[in-house]
Amino acid sequence: MTPSRSAPDPLSAFDAPYDPVPPWWRGWRGTVAVLLVLALAAAGAVWLALPEDTSCAEGVARVSPEGECVGLTDGSHAFSPDLEHVFGLIRKENERVVEQAGKPGGAPYVSVVYLMRMVPGPGDTNTLASVRHELQGAHTAQHQANHAGVRGDSPQIRLLLAHTGAGKQERDFTLERIRERRKQDRIVAVAGLGTSTDATETTVRRLIRTGLPAVGAVITSNSLEGINGLVRVAPSNADEAAAAAHYLKESHPRAKVLLVRDRRKDDHYSKTLAESFEKNFPADRIVQRMEFDSSRSSVSTYFTIQTANLCQAKPDVVFFAGRGVDLPRMLSPLSGRHCKDRELTVVSGDDASQTAQAEGFDKVTDALQRGRIRLVYTGLAHQDAWKKEPDAFDPVAVGVFGKDGRFRKAFPREGLDDGQAIMGHDAVVTAVAAIREATRGVPAQKITGSDVMQLLSALQGETAVAGASGLISLAPNGSPVDKAIPVIEIDGRGRVSTVAVSSRTGEPPRGTPGG
Repeated sequence: MTPSRSAPDPLSAFDAPYDPVPPWWRGWRGTVAVLLVLALAAAGAVWLALPEDTSCAEGVARVSPEGECVGLTDGSHAFSPDLEHVFGLIRKENERVVEQAGKPGGAPYVSVVYLMRMVPGPGDTNTLASVRHELQGAHTAQHQANHAGVRGDSPQIRLLLAHTGAGKQERDFTLERIRERRKQDRIVAVAGLGTSTDATETTVRRLIRTGLPAVGAVITSNSLEGINGLVRVAPSNADEAAAAAHYLKESHPRAKVLLVRDRRKDDHYSKTLAESFEKNFPADRIVQRMEFDSSRSSVSTYFTIQTANLCQAKPDVVFFAGRGVDLPRMLSPLSGRHCKDRELTVVSGDDASQTAQAEGFDKVTDALQRGRIRLVYTGLAHQDAWKKEPDAFDPVAVGVFGKDGRFRKAFPREGLDDGQAIMGHDAVVTAVAAIREATRGVPAQKITGSDVMQLLSALQGETAVAGASGLISLAPNGSPVDKAIPVIEIDGRGRVSTVAVSSRTGEPPRGTPGG
């Protein structure tokens, strides 16, 4: 008989020890999960700690999070869509130069940097159009040097482009890129440089300490003369003021003059222009003075208030020693003066050329018409001057800008009225002249910035540069001697024309180097 089994006690299971299945976060699975979470957290922390990628292109970057791209390029990176065409032409020529140098028997090359603030910001004295024109002139000079045998054909010229940006941090970044790449890119000179400001002086002195000479295109301030290593192709403010004084003595022999001057501390241009005019014009004929500070927001209000007092002195001429961007602020209230029965002539320096490029130019022309105002200024260059005084300009240099010249072929729709293309061209031509003079004693592959710096100071007399803006014969202080200065008028219809060609002596030099 089979022994019987007892039925299981339904309560006995509760008496046994409780051993549930462990949750997923315990055991080896939990360990793996924790390690994975920690690894991901660590990776995230490292990612957050990595610096933001601020690179825009080789040699070009955003120095500050909200800043613009600045630095040094061969034309591959255009700092503005407005500059893409001219940058593309420069890049193409640079690539050709490097490719030819790499071939057996190919001509060696050196690099010239064209440096300036290439994207003007609010309150800047340049316009985007004037920047574009200046770079177009620089490319024209590069192309002529490489293809038309300007003082020979070796070394070939590679043109690099440097944008300094708006502030010290951006400028320092760009200057450091130039210093780093000086040997690699065979940089032997820097041209352009911007306008006559404290920032420009700082830039020039740093370049010279690096061993690179500086060739200013539109620098005119006398306070920047005498810096060893800096030369300028533009006449000084002293020369411009003297030319203006000669012009007024002939056109307005008995004129009473109101002198308006900008007291902005960091602007060398306005300060030296006013001082130079006072030295060159009879003191007893300056019957009234106005002083303003363009760095203040109340400039327009100042002119509105002061214009009410203008008619008391009954001036025939207003000499405006300020920037072109501020000129419209004076012209508008001036056109509403109560003594409009008398025509008024406003005379200014070369920066007035920016007025025609600025937004709201129609308000300027309207003010000239309504206010019976005639606006003239001493310019740096203008194409009408070539016809008015042909003996004062070299036909070959001028021909570059003619209908069959390189400039017109490359930039058929661009104008020359602001003179910027001509001055950019002449700055590069002057650098090229010194570079090729240096090859007489040093093999092209071994030319340094110091060699070019020394030869720049020798460009005078027989070796002076025949620029499109006139003869460039450099004095020991770095300024051109007795440079031709066109007196330019902007009329009420917006037309720009040369009314006279003068100089510091009243007569432009004539002839070519050695002629």
